[in-house]
Amino acid sequence: MPQVQDQIAVTLSELTASLVDGHDADSVLRLVTSACERLLGAEAIGVVLTDPRGGLSVMAASDERTRFLELLQQQNDEGPCVECVHTGVPVDCPDLEADPRWPSFRPAALNAGFRAIHAVPLRLGGRGVGAVNLFFADRTEWEPWKQRLSQVLADLGVVGLSQDRDPARTHRLVTQTLTTLNDRVLLAHAVGMVAGALDLGTDEARALIASYVRLAGSTTKTVAQGLTSGELAAEELLKA
Repeated sequence: MPQVQDQIAVTLSELTASLVDGHDADSVLRLVTSACERLLGAEAIGVVLTDPRGGLSVMAASDERTRFLELLQQQNDEGPCVECVHTGVPVDCPDLEADPRWPSFRPAALNAGFRAIHAVPLRLGGRGVGAVNLFFADRTEWEPWKQRLSQVLADLGVVGLSQDRDPARTHRLVTQTLTTLNDRVLLAHAVGMVAGALDLGTDEARALIASYVRLAGSTTKTVAQGLTSGELAAEELLKA
């Protein structure tokens, strides 16, 4: 198990480094497919993305037989990858020979030497934008940890493919970070005021503010601003 953990750590560090350094889409896809093969034991990997017309485009394939199977799914609108994109949830097929789904795709995959298929969605903004297909030569049950890891790899792939390459992104990141820090300082000030006004500990005051935010349907920043400006009295928090 330690060896597997080391492999996962190294692979994830490579992927995250590629995201920070702004590698191109092809590099990100290569890292994701390689990670799926190394960590999950997949024989081959295929990646498809939705195009602006609503169809699917094959973005990566380990070899020609995998590319053929991905194109077959695209053309027939049938197969685990297509189903995964449409539903936005993983599709598992541990044994193709015993699975009656996908009448066009199934015999083609078996003839290509694959016995099991597992697909995980590529998700962005709460919707499916593609899928990663993992092909196995033997019957393969999808263990929970493998399912979780495959989704992590797919999510990292989406981050890499969709990251902002605008030169101004560093400036925006700094601005966002400063805004977050300012909001935290504002909240800390509000917590101190509530704690002093109501004779509470800071943890109790923070919990009281959080409860008020939730019940009032407001935001933490808005409530903190109200408390520090005097527009919202600390005693009002007790009435919510």
